[in-house]
Parts: sequence; C-alpha cells; structure tokens
Amino acid sequence: MPSQTVASEAGTGPRPPWEPAPTVAATLLLPLVDRVPSMAAPCRMHASIDRIESSLAEWTREVGLETPARAGFERMAGRAFAGFGVDAALLFAKWLTWLFHFDDEWDEKPAGHAAEIVEATFARLGRLAGSAPLPAERPVPAQARGGAAAGAAPRARGAVPVEAAFQDLWRVTAGRMSARWRERFALGLREQGAACRAEADNRRAGRVPSAGEYPALRRGTAGPYLFDLVEACLGVEVPARLRESPTWRTLVDACNDVTAWCNDVASHPKERANGDVHNYVTVAAAAFGLSDAGAVVWVNDRIAERAEDLRTAAMRLPELFDRLGLSPVQARDVSKVACAFLSAPRAQLEWLLESSRYSA
Repeated sequence: MPSQTVASEAGTGPRPPWEPAPTVAATLLLPLVDRVPSMAAPCRMHASIDRIESSLAEWTREVGLETPARAGFERMAGRAFAGFGVDAALLFAKWLTWLFHFDDEWDEKPAGHAAEIVEATFARLGRLAGSAPLPAERPVPAQARGGAAAGAAPRARGAVPVEAAFQDLWRVTAGRMSARWRERFALGLREQGAACRAEADNRRAGRVPSAGEYPALRRGTAGPYLFDLVEACLGVEVPARLRESPTWRTLVDACNDVTAWCNDVASHPKERANGDVHNYVTVAAAAFGLSDAGAVVWVNDRIAERAEDLRTAAMRLPELFDRLGLSPVQARDVSKVACAFLSAPRAQLEWLLESSRYSA
C-alpha cells in the first residue's frame, strides 16, 4: 500500500553519533530534536559513503572547485539518500557542492552587491542549461550517469570553475530527464536568479528584508530546483497532476523552508560577520526588536511549525495517490522522492553539526 511505502522507506533507528565540529552555531538547533519528530531519530549513513566521498573529491578537482576540508557535502547526501544507490547519493552530493559554492558567490563576494553581475551569471547558466542535447540526440553512457567513474565534461572555453561544474552536472542530469522536467529546472533557475537579484538590490540599498517577505525570498535563493533534483537523482519524475497539487507543493516548499531556515541559524554568526542581512535570525531581530538569542528562539519556533506542515503533507500522500489513480509502481517511485524530503531535516542537522563550513 502507498501508506506503507512512504513510512517504510524513511527508516530510522539507533545509529552511531556524528562527530561534531569544534564549535558550531548549529547547536542552537538542538532544542528542535525534542520538538520535531522528523529531527529526533538519527539518520543512517550510506553504506558506500567512503566511495562517494572519494568520487566527489575527484570530481571537484577535475572541475576546479575548491572545497574546504571537512565541508562534508557527501555526508548530507549520504544520509538523505542512505537507502538508495551510490549513483543517486553521489549525483546529489555533486549538486550540493556546486550549489554551496555558487551561493558563496553572492553571500561573500562583491558580486552579491551588483545586480548586473547576478543577471549576467544566471543568463550564462540558462544558456548552458538550454544547450544540452535531448536524450534522443545524445545517449548518456552508463559511466556518465552520476556513478563513481563519471568524468567531468570538457570545460567550456573561458568558463570559471562554478560554470564548468554546472556544465558537467547538467550534461549528466538533463540526459536522464524529460523536456518537461528540464523546463521546470530552468524555471527554478530563473526564480533563483530573481531572488539573488533582489538580494543584490537590498545590499546596495542597505535594506533588511521584512519578516513577511523573507520566507519567499529565501525559498528562491535556496535554489528551488534543488528539490526537483531529487527526482533526477532517483530516476523518477513526479506526475504533473500530483506535483501541481497543494499537498505536494506544501511538501516541497516546507522542506525548502525547514532546511533553509536551519541553515540560517547555523550560518548567522558567519553572515553577520560578513555584513549580510539576508538571514532569518537577522530579519527577526530587526523586525521584532529581539536579541540574537531571542531571534534564534523565534526562528526555531517557525522551523517547528513548518516541519509540522511537512509531516502533515506527507501523511496525506497515500490518500492523494489513490484519488489521483497512481499505479502501485508510480506510488512506490513517488514515495522514494517524498522519503528523501522527510529525511532532509535530520540529515541536514547532523551535517550542520559536523561540517567545518560554519564552525567557529
């Protein structure tokens, strides 16, 4: 039954504890463990995490991305995709690595203040995404489908590492998905571009976003396509009639919000030091006159509420599968995607606690 499918593939249980980084603001998220069921039970780690780690390191060298020691992006993917193949976890780890590097372009560098640079960069990525041959035109060899032996694509002339990495990832990802999915990815890329442009305008004007506008803005900068990429990594496409339903939309948006806001709590000291106001803790402090500690409590309350939205949406899926007439195979495949979303908050929490990315 679909209801059993969604529940059984989110398997959790006693696991070895993570190895914490020296000092991390992510410890401020630990009160959520007692409040949010999906963040309570430790994640299992992918059985082939060592292979995934070495393959990711090889790929980052090939495309020229500099990854700090113990950043551990493969460990977040290894937890969220613990029950799936190496190919799925590795491809998602590559996309996570790329996305965090790309995010740093705007948060930590002068480009994040220049709307024209933001627009030009996203225009180049859009052209790279639009230039990928259709699957029928270019079969993708097995070794290029995200596996450990996959090599990077030839770098476009003059491409910076973040664009070369995108080109390689898009070549592998687009080759396994439909034209409709690729259009959805392109739309998410445009949404991210618009959100990054809005952030650049705010930085230039010295403006802190309001508490009302921030969630939608943050959802955009997080990369809406990241959640579509779960489908590509698992080789599944969610049927349009399900994907466009309010329940599925809530599932995706709530997962985006929970993970983005948890990241904000963990990254707040770093972003405050960089003078970046695009952080939910900073926004809450400014909007409600709160101290940093009070703002963290406020954001944690919002995370707990949104995590409940995520749980409620997942519980409604079996009935929705039946109402939409999904076949048992479709229900099983879509449940895999949903289970990755349900695993994401705890997988990210453990990663935030152990990663060097936000350690003091």
